[in-house]
Amino acid sequence: MIDLSSSQQMVETKKITRKSLPLTNVSSARWSLPLILVFQALLSWALLRNTAFQDEALYIYAGRQILQHWFFGERLFEDYSYYFSGYPYVYPIIGGGLDMVGGLELVRFFSLICLLTVTACGYYVTNKLFDQKSAVFAALFFVCQGPALYLGRLATYDPLCLCMLSLGTVVAVHASMSRRPWSALGVGPCLVLAFGAKYAALLFMPSIIAILVLSTLLRRGWVSMLVRGSLAMLSLVVVAVLGAIAIARFDPSMFHALGATTTNRLVIGASSPLWLAGHVLQMVGLSYLVGGLVLLFVSKRHLLIVLLFFGSAILVPAYHIYKAELISLDKHLTFSMFFLMPVAGYALASLSGYRRASSSGRYWLAGVAVCLMLFLIGTREALDMYSIWPSTHNLAYAFNTQVRSGSGHYLAEQYEVSRYNLREDTYTWQWTGLDFFEYTDKQGHYYFGKEAYVHAIDDGYFDMIQLNYGSNITTAQLIAKTLEESKEYDLVDKIPYHTYYGTGYFWVWRKH
Repeated sequence: MIDLSSSQQMVETKKITRKSLPLTNVSSARWSLPLILVFQALLSWALLRNTAFQDEALYIYAGRQILQHWFFGERLFEDYSYYFSGYPYVYPIIGGGLDMVGGLELVRFFSLICLLTVTACGYYVTNKLFDQKSAVFAALFFVCQGPALYLGRLATYDPLCLCMLSLGTVVAVHASMSRRPWSALGVGPCLVLAFGAKYAALLFMPSIIAILVLSTLLRRGWVSMLVRGSLAMLSLVVVAVLGAIAIARFDPSMFHALGATTTNRLVIGASSPLWLAGHVLQMVGLSYLVGGLVLLFVSKRHLLIVLLFFGSAILVPAYHIYKAELISLDKHLTFSMFFLMPVAGYALASLSGYRRASSSGRYWLAGVAVCLMLFLIGTREALDMYSIWPSTHNLAYAFNTQVRSGSGHYLAEQYEVSRYNLREDTYTWQWTGLDFFEYTDKQGHYYFGKEAYVHAIDDGYFDMIQLNYGSNITTAQLIAKTLEESKEYDLVDKIPYHTYYGTGYFWVWRKH
């Protein structure tokens, strides 16, 4: 006889088991990304501490000046549109406004929000193109990157630019899968906003359009590809043309900055291409190796999209090596790591066994071990990158005891940072840096460049002078020699500081 009660229990057990598996998967999918984002936020905030970086101080100060010009009619002493590498009326006004409310930490928190958004976008893209397990590994991979941790605590153009590019990628992938093609129209505004945040976004625009086109072709065929690709290009062209017309009408100096800082950039102090290639390998060589492992596991169905993402990920090092330029390479590698995310996630999920027929993840320890190595390397890199510039806390205190609002002139090698640190106590016109200076003496003689510094010091024009013999060491040495010969100034302070490169000093002179 058949035991009906036993048979019924077995059926009920199978039903419960079948129901519990999807619930487990849903729970894992629901909590994996938030936990990764919390980990990323805590890691960036806890590890990286320093006073304002030169670029942070410049952009935030510019934003404050623009807002004060708009609302209070204060004079703008600089044409920021002429030389900024991003449009000053996009990120700087955000940074300046946040600084007025909560200071530098609030502006950096905005950068962190941007990088958390990038992580979430990379997770979404990987999940849609491949699967959820690959998406989890992709997010972990990105969070363990030193440049990504660094950029999450840097108040510059880059976090906002990358955030808009990642949102544009999300829109492109979503549009390729949507029944209706109209969402492709959102690609254009995202890319134009990314370009407004930083002109270097031009490098990645073709990649995002290509992602939309290829993903649509693979899923929906030629007709849908042409429709969605045309809509994306139409939105990009329309928004870009409208923006160009407005800028040509009201702020044409922006076109000079676009050429001087991006499309026709003059490299100062070129580095060896071989040395740059070695530096890239040192910084993210293991990450590229992990991404390259995908070729061992990728199916024919995913091969083209994988190659597209991997090709996009090498654009930054290829450009910097071609231009022989080291400046900004380390932080720009974060853009590469975003495009490498889906590829690396797919590779790590495959290495861990999640993409095999059993889907048991029996080799999960291998994937965890790779992520742990990336984490140890990445956190060390982030700490090193965040200690490249000196803390100016003690320098700001020394200056604060001497400056007077509305009177006095100050020459500082840490020009942008000191001006920002003392923004409540001094005016823009009181500060001079080492990049360029013009001076007219009491007899009406006009000087510019190094000659201007010499005559101004001889005349006792500056009330305080600060040097630390950094990137403008030639000009700094000339000023120091002139100070020694003029007998107009006394050395009043020698402030030590420590950076990644070692120990140095801020030298401070005051007119007697």
